[in-house]
Amino acid sequence: MPTITRPPRVTAAQSLALATTLALPALAQGVIVRRPLGVRLAALTGADDRAIRLLTRLRAEHGDDPLLVRLPKRGWAMLPLAAQDVRAILGDRAFTPANKEKRGALGHFEPDAVLVTPEPDLRDRRRALNEHVLCPGFEPFTRVIEEEVATLPRDGVLTWPRFHAAHWRIVRRIVLGDGARDDVRLTRQLDRLRRDANWSYLVGHRTDVLNAFQRRLAGHLARAEPDSLAAVLARTHAAADVHPEGQVPHWLFAYDAAAIAAYRALALLATHPGPLGHARLRAAVLESVRLWPTTLAILRDTTGPTGWDVPEGTVVVIYSPYVNRAEPGHGYRPELWLDGGDAWAGVPFSAGFARCAGEELVLFTAATLLGALLRERSVRASVTLADPLPATLDHFRLSFAVKAAER
Repeated sequence: MPTITRPPRVTAAQSLALATTLALPALAQGVIVRRPLGVRLAALTGADDRAIRLLTRLRAEHGDDPLLVRLPKRGWAMLPLAAQDVRAILGDRAFTPANKEKRGALGHFEPDAVLVTPEPDLRDRRRALNEHVLCPGFEPFTRVIEEEVATLPRDGVLTWPRFHAAHWRIVRRIVLGDGARDDVRLTRQLDRLRRDANWSYLVGHRTDVLNAFQRRLAGHLARAEPDSLAAVLARTHAAADVHPEGQVPHWLFAYDAAAIAAYRALALLATHPGPLGHARLRAAVLESVRLWPTTLAILRDTTGPTGWDVPEGTVVVIYSPYVNRAEPGHGYRPELWLDGGDAWAGVPFSAGFARCAGEELVLFTAATLLGALLRERSVRASVTLADPLPATLDHFRLSFAVKAAER
């Protein structure tokens, strides 16, 4: 008979510390779309570093087992801290990705997405569709990436708004085709819905904006332009309840996080110059997401018996800034991701059966973008990134002095 572990319960004072030091700063930064002011305050106050130090102290006091925290009006939350527990939870289907808070958030703009599908059979079929469409040959996307990188400055200053706008053009072209390149309105509609999603189920749905967004998206998907994910989707047979078009909003939403990862990776590469091979660029992106997760908390809900003595419906909170740094450390370690790297390196793209289906597409896009940018430019970041690296990097205020590369 398997051993059932009873997680240690934190004290009332420790629960309050977790709420004020971990939960509130994470919520203030924005869990679905980042808030510039929240990120700025987190960087200025070292909020994520303080949350990591708090979890380190609690682990030293309570041991390696997950912590159990009482949540008002929600029940219990479990915080795994050890790598082996994180891996076990993410690989166990008794922990559903369709967490209550996640359903409340993503329901604002992608109610049919695989991540918020609670029924196991339907979730598996939606997952299979995502894996099929998001794993095409990536080479046709190289042209799109290089064309948009060419619009970025070769001399002067590269700022986040300029970079972000170019990245969105790349995303719209890859997902929907060249006809969507300049459809900024589609992105603004999605952003409006994502801002509401930051509040999960605490605010009502903007059905007018959602309907307008879905109509606009459907128009792009109907073209099924060659060399786009929309074309692959159009060729893929799926049952009606899989709702293929309902998966696309998540591709746009998740792909947007790649812009943050790539921009921060550019700062890492500017601080740690070296060869610009695809493998190294890819490793820099992975380190960017490890060191500064674009998903601050990976959420799961228990749906049945597990290896821990917790009530069904317990929410599991995997706090990425801690988990990604606890064992690999706080320094830049691209070797974790290069050939032969087999050490635990956190969960930058989650893990287990709900691991990001578009991970390789995102990494290809970001690494290709960085390669195209750095081939013709030398860049100097507005910040100095020395080890140990801070747990918050404000990408909104990050900029780069750019000049044409010497040949």
